[in-house]
Amino acid sequence: MMLHVLIVEPGVRRRAKLSRQVRESGHLVIGEASCGEEALTFMERQGWPTVLLADLMPPGLDGLALVRRVYEQRIPMITIVQSDSRRAEYIRQAMQAGAIDFLLKPVKEEQLRLALSNAERRMHYYYAAHRELNRIQSFFEQMDMLRQDEFIRRHADLLRGLADYEEAQRGERLGLFRMLYAKWHTVLSRRGQSVPEPPVWQNEEEAAAYFRKLGDSWMSGNAPAREGAIRLNIRIACEYIREHYRDGLTLTELSERFGMSVSYFSVQMKRYTGESFVQFLNRIRVEKAKDLLLQPGLKVYEAAEQSGFETLQYFNKVFRRFAGMTPGEYRRQHGI
Repeated sequence: MMLHVLIVEPGVRRRAKLSRQVRESGHLVIGEASCGEEALTFMERQGWPTVLLADLMPPGLDGLALVRRVYEQRIPMITIVQSDSRRAEYIRQAMQAGAIDFLLKPVKEEQLRLALSNAERRMHYYYAAHRELNRIQSFFEQMDMLRQDEFIRRHADLLRGLADYEEAQRGERLGLFRMLYAKWHTVLSRRGQSVPEPPVWQNEEEAAAYFRKLGDSWMSGNAPAREGAIRLNIRIACEYIREHYRDGLTLTELSERFGMSVSYFSVQMKRYTGESFVQFLNRIRVEKAKDLLLQPGLKVYEAAEQSGFETLQYFNKVFRRFAGMTPGEYRRQHGI
């Protein structure tokens, strides 16, 4: 298995040596950094390694703090640390922060090879998580080329995939959401758009709702060139409602399905149809109920159930609002 390694080492010559040793071990160096800040910036903008090879004490954000951040935020990568100090306290803290190996500098080629072999054996624990990370990276690499409807669908699929990620514990799943935030922060900041600080998410649903709002912000910033695509996506949503009018559709379900926040979906629905979600859904149900009421052998309450209404009382109220008469009056008008 080829590992993707990010090297964090302040010394230029030592970085070059480590890079050569990693490649000669059959693995790929995806990036180099002189300090923790550079490493974090690389991961946010370029992508995530499968292995972080970090010096414990580079300048700036020290390597131990970087390793702790990876561990505390449940970022799915393997860490290997190196240092020219034999201080047991450094080693102990690194291991508590999830590092799988400690290498004494200058790192010998055989030591590094064995550490990377150990990382390979552990990679099956991270395979599913890296699959999600690759999906995140692919989405952001292609987002500028996506039509609005494609963007909404891909973003919705991405959020559903993270929310349904069963291979990880809850903390690891939220860790993936934090990495998604880092990518969104980079993209929106580059465009001069403000990025609201993420709340302390209590669950995956809260995290997904937050990211739908970031998607709304991105779409709003690109709205002039994407007007037709928004209309297309709402049209698809309307067709979905027409096909599933009997189901217990909710505004939250529809907005999640089509990758928007509830508020954004509501605004666009009203904008392009002239009706709110509830008005549109009820009008479709009343139209279906009219056809059902023309069947002499069907009871009124059966027509209500088959057209998607949960109670007869609510059905009568909505039917009168749209048809201007009660279901019974409608039947009598048609000789039934």
